[in-house]
Amino acid sequence: MKKNKNIGFIGAGNIATSLIAGLIKQKVNRKNIFSSSPDQADLDNLSKLYSVNVTSDNKKVISSCSVIVLAVKPQVVKKILYEIKEALSLENSLLISVAAGIKINLLESLTTKNQKIVRVMPNTPVSIGKGVSALCCNSSVSVENREEAERIFNSVGSTYWIQENSFDLYTALIGSGPAYIFYLLESLRKAAKELNVEQSKIEKLILEMVIGSAKLARDSAEDPESLRKKVTSPGGVTEKAIEVLEDNKFSEVLIKAIKAGEKRSFDLGEKEDD
Repeated sequence: MKKNKNIGFIGAGNIATSLIAGLIKQKVNRKNIFSSSPDQADLDNLSKLYSVNVTSDNKKVISSCSVIVLAVKPQVVKKILYEIKEALSLENSLLISVAAGIKINLLESLTTKNQKIVRVMPNTPVSIGKGVSALCCNSSVSVENREEAERIFNSVGSTYWIQENSFDLYTALIGSGPAYIFYLLESLRKAAKELNVEQSKIEKLILEMVIGSAKLARDSAEDPESLRKKVTSPGGVTEKAIEVLEDNKFSEVLIKAIKAGEKRSFDLGEKEDD
């Protein structure tokens, strides 16, 4: 087994599990995947589901792999990197961090000089292979390293390279975006309570409407505004409903919410830097 084919995960939680599932679906050999965690239950689950290499020893993963995905909670990043930074340097590993709010300059300060670092922010649909992940990197990362990071995260959706100073807005818009859609679904369900239809059928109708609309927006050459206007007949039902949304400044409120999320992401990142 050549080390340069191996991918290691520090952490065995939801993100690590989703990525491992995606890699295996893309025909990456299970023998080339490693994961470490202090939680034996998580390791047992990974081993049972995917038959990958598991251990409680982080350094064992690093010595076995050329790419290390740091998939842990932000509050334990400093502790873990203090433990493994020399091993990362010795093995010349590519470090990919999915720890929310942890900036590259902080990761650099917690590792040795010239450490290759990619920062990634995935959103929750990676769990079904339909996620969107933003990536950025430091100057030590090569073109080959970038391609390796893309390969890993393309296994669970799509990837986009953006500037790190856009990560806070990305987090509020795309990272948190699924929650806004789920919130909309909650509201539509409440609006449908008086329909004389079984609850399970109501939920299916709403979901299919949202999925169909999203696919139409994706596949159409027209922009969302044009598509909306096609549905909005003058004096009709849709126009009246849209008027209520506009009277209540729906668009402004949504933008304000995203901007508040962006600021919160920035503030949390500054706190982690302290």
